[in-house]
Amino acid sequence: MEHPAVAAARELADSLLRPSAERVDTDGVPRSHLDALAHAGLMNAVDLPGPVAREVAELLAGADASTWFVWTQHHTPVRTVARGTNEALRERLLPRLTSGTDLAGVAFTHLRRPGPPPVSARRADDGAGWVFDGEIAWLTSWELADLFCVGAQAGDDVVWALVALRGMAGVTAESLALAAMGGTSTMRVRLDQVRVSDEEVALVEPLASWRATDAARTADVSAAVFGVTAEALRRLRERDDQAATAVADAAEARLHELRTAAYALIDDVPAGERVEERLALRAQAHLLACRATTALVTLGAGRAMLLDAPAQRLARVAQFLLVQGQTAAVREATLRALADQ
Repeated sequence: MEHPAVAAARELADSLLRPSAERVDTDGVPRSHLDALAHAGLMNAVDLPGPVAREVAELLAGADASTWFVWTQHHTPVRTVARGTNEALRERLLPRLTSGTDLAGVAFTHLRRPGPPPVSARRADDGAGWVFDGEIAWLTSWELADLFCVGAQAGDDVVWALVALRGMAGVTAESLALAAMGGTSTMRVRLDQVRVSDEEVALVEPLASWRATDAARTADVSAAVFGVTAEALRRLRERDDQAATAVADAAEARLHELRTAAYALIDDVPAGERVEERLALRAQAHLLACRATTALVTLGAGRAMLLDAPAQRLARVAQFLLVQGQTAAVREATLRALADQ
């Protein structure tokens, strides 16, 4: 029997997300989409069993990757508040976040960069809270989220704060012209001596520990990659074209092989082990997504280049996923896989 969360995700994918995906891609994710996910009980996916959470993510990403991305970004703040040391913050925010009453965005990819920290934190001179400075290169859900989970480097530590950002003194935002996922309300945000109270800080942890956890997590394939591939193959089969069906059959077998191997590593092998195998599987999964969506563009011919054509949108999403969560190790593994083709 299908898990209720999977059934809910499938129904929303079919009735709401897929039919409006092209419009969302150009006009932006409406808050009503997130409200619908909340109403279905899907804003607390961190508590779902791993296989269930992955199937939900595959369905949402395949149907409408922009809405999926805003949705998945929300769960890092949920995890951060839940594992944080600030009990009062947890009691105040966690029920609102897990119910979807409040939507959260997140800013942490800058923590992966070596050298001087792009976003830094220091204790305020008066001892009351923190001061955040720097530039967040990518911040999704700017016009949608009620608050943002921002990671700022303080020496060898990272300070995690839940702040509103929009409308705060010292915060300026600049829109970005993205080639893919333009519907996610992603901005470049500058922080100029932004005051953050201790009450808004979820936890302070060693940066090295966070980077190790992040490296282990990003070595694995995102479920979204498999979801986008499956959606492209489904659409190839819909056209009842012999050549397209042959492509779909071959890709389907490879999709099953890669998904089974990748998820077995996630479920059965401790994080941080067999990293090279994980990276190779991730690279192969991404290249399969690119091939499947390229086949869909090929089948669509000139029509596929129109902005209301699903083929071009899915192809751009596959390209976006190549760099989403990309570390140096991920990049090198992907380039090796490309060289071996």
